[in-house]
Amino acid sequence: MNNKQQDVWLKAAVIGSIWASFEIIFGSFFHSLRLPFAGTFLTFTSIVLLITFSYKWNDEHLFLKAGIIAALMRSLMPTSVILGPLIGIITEAILFQLAILFLGRNFFSYSLAGILAMFSAILHKVVSIILIYGWDIVEILENLYYVLLRITRIDLPVRQLLLLLVVVYVFFGIIAAIIGMISGKQLNKDNFSSFLPVSNEWNPVKDLFHIEDFRYKSEYIYFHLTALIVLLMSLEFYPIFYVIFPMVLYLWFIFKRYGKSLRRLAKPLFWFQLVLIVLMAVWLWQDKIEGLLIGLKMILRAVLVVSVFTAISVELKNPLVKALLYKRGYSQLYATLALATSAVPYILKNISNDKKTLFNPMKVLKKAIGLSDVLLEEFTAKLENMSKIIIITGNVRSGKTTFLRKIINALQEQNTLNIAGIIASGIDKNGERYGFEIEELSTGQKFLLCTKKAVKGKEKIGSFYFNNQVFEQTTHSIVEKLPQTDLLIIDEVGYLELKGKGWFGLIDKAIQQNKPMILVVRKRILDNILSLWRDYHIETFDIANSNPEEIILKFKKKS
Repeated sequence: MNNKQQDVWLKAAVIGSIWASFEIIFGSFFHSLRLPFAGTFLTFTSIVLLITFSYKWNDEHLFLKAGIIAALMRSLMPTSVILGPLIGIITEAILFQLAILFLGRNFFSYSLAGILAMFSAILHKVVSIILIYGWDIVEILENLYYVLLRITRIDLPVRQLLLLLVVVYVFFGIIAAIIGMISGKQLNKDNFSSFLPVSNEWNPVKDLFHIEDFRYKSEYIYFHLTALIVLLMSLEFYPIFYVIFPMVLYLWFIFKRYGKSLRRLAKPLFWFQLVLIVLMAVWLWQDKIEGLLIGLKMILRAVLVVSVFTAISVELKNPLVKALLYKRGYSQLYATLALATSAVPYILKNISNDKKTLFNPMKVLKKAIGLSDVLLEEFTAKLENMSKIIIITGNVRSGKTTFLRKIINALQEQNTLNIAGIIASGIDKNGERYGFEIEELSTGQKFLLCTKKAVKGKEKIGSFYFNNQVFEQTTHSIVEKLPQTDLLIIDEVGYLELKGKGWFGLIDKAIQQNKPMILVVRKRILDNILSLWRDYHIETFDIANSNPEEIILKFKKKS
């Protein structure tokens, strides 16, 4: 990826991290107070933020990328479910990006973006409610509306209510545009540029995907989507008594596998809303039994939808998904997303350190904009310091490991580098390659990694059966030593890593800790491996025309 593209992604990370911080500050505040239209207010602040930044940076597709980062950040937070923040934030980003792309940066385009984003917030809320509770919630609200008309004797047609809603949202969309333009034009004034951070504490960049002690199964993503569709259709077309047993069994499976992530179901307010819906259904239906059954169906539907999307959000953190992102050229997105996520505590401490700022959003905005240049410098520095990767390549049985041993022996003789990792040795029987044994460099321990002998439960790649426990054990051991490691060596990286398995997690941990690496890769899959980590600094050495001294000298200079 060229420097220009990297610069755009880093700016997007700045905007996305501040955007997500706004969602945390004001979202948590308004939701804790149980105030209505909290989502609408968050959309209002998002539009002001984006318009203000449009006066600062003018890069192609910047705000769409910022929206993707902000949406993913909100979805990765422990209390989030992927459905809400992903759809809401990305929709706002798309509408804003399209408005300024086709209409330029002016009052009309900003106002249109603001209006459309405000309407997208209410539309997103309506769609989410219908998805969770089904069309029965519409009938409940309709019956409730007529009951309130009878009680209050106020004749206010639905058409007039909708017109009033349109006027209000248009008004606030234009107001957001005006505030954003005013703050954007003030960017060069001292009240933005003179802001200095009050805290320099910065969280380390963490792996956004991996969850400790959890065995991922990517096929469960399709299983959960299929189960959701089948069970929702069954609820609509069959009596609840026919569906409740398989649904309870399925929900029990979800709770058993993803229990720690189902925080939303542990909230009393969630269950209070469900009980209230049942009571309203019983009250509003003439046939009380029918009302009770409809209410129970809505409870089952709500628990099912929340549980399934939580389960999918967990499975999407699978390293296999991460490897797929890397192979498709989105490693830059992941890298900037990780940087943006690590910056959130730093942003929160610097823009909301005073409780009074909750009641003064413009003050928070000014602090955030003033912090943006500091964030960009930090992100740039951290990205530039990411791991340098050296790849040794050659054909099968061409002497790659021998070439690597010469490098290791020379570096160990210097006694200036702390080297960790693994080196592999082939096992031959009757003149044929039978398997591979690996040695952990820092401990000298040896493990049988794979053989041609078919063993149930072991993963087959080509003609070899791999012992995944060896990968897990050695990865755990080496990761513990990474903070003190100067150079990580892995012999070799292949088809398993392309699937997000094998040493993929170990390499990824090393990248996060900015550790230099030497990887051994067979020539026939070199392009695939280069594609996997295409956005990092990689040097390739073919043993057919390279000398170990070339690589040794690189580390002599560093020492």
